[in-house]
Amino acid sequence: MNTGIKDILTFFRGHWPHVIIAIPAAVAFTSLHELAHCVAVWVQGGTVTEFVWLPSGSEWGHMRYYFPPGVSHSQIAVSLSPYFFWALFCLLAGILSLRHRKWPFGLASTLFVWLFIVPLADIANTALPYLAFGSDNDFRHAFGPPCPVFALAAGICGFVAAVYGYLLNRRLYRERAVGLFAYCVLAVTALLALGAVTIVRWI
Repeated sequence: MNTGIKDILTFFRGHWPHVIIAIPAAVAFTSLHELAHCVAVWVQGGTVTEFVWLPSGSEWGHMRYYFPPGVSHSQIAVSLSPYFFWALFCLLAGILSLRHRKWPFGLASTLFVWLFIVPLADIANTALPYLAFGSDNDFRHAFGPPCPVFALAAGICGFVAAVYGYLLNRRLYRERAVGLFAYCVLAVTALLALGAVTIVRWI
């Protein structure tokens, strides 16, 4: 069997437990996402008036807030706080991958999926509809309508994230890491799946 195809099949076989917990985990990550917005409001002196953490057909969750008159605050910080939080998750995964002794496969896959793939997917879930349709989401609140500069920056960040993910895969899984071809196939498949979700939600 082709090594790349074998790597892909082995990857899916080794990660099926994460699929089982995907739904409750999605609720937990939605809560963390909205909580990050809340923290950015609280530290700037604002008040959170609504916190919705259960996903619905139209959105994953939301929060509402206000700042008292005269309180200086950054709307950009509130809008982007979850994505800085996810970036820290990805950085933590990289730090943990530097462990001299290899992680047991179960822990390695948990770190890779929940500290890298899922946070990155949440970022992409905001970036793709913003770039493709100008969706009224966190990025639009922070940056205004999409522009070529943001598209270029997003492309560069996406490439860097992909390279980082491949190196993370090599460090965490060691001899069980997928090869470059399999990794590229998996990454493109994930991107296409997110793109399909974006189109369906927009329609």
